Amino acid sequence: MENKIKQLRIAAGMTQRELAEKAGVNIRQIQKYEVDQPEIGNVSLRIAVALADALGVYDLREFIK
Repeated sequence: MENKIKQLRIAAGMTQRELAEKAGVNIRQIQKYEVDQPEIGNVSLRIAVALADALGVYDLREFIK
């Protein structure tokens, strides 16, 4: 099963690079979260907020479900 970040990124029609640029993080972080860390709970709060904002998710509770 795909993780939440990948699901939301694909639904938003973004590439990993586009998400990384919009969130202000390195593309390797996106790749790591999508492949190595499928649980959003393993992402730091700062990065989780940046990713949620970039993906248009404004309620972090929805982002981490």
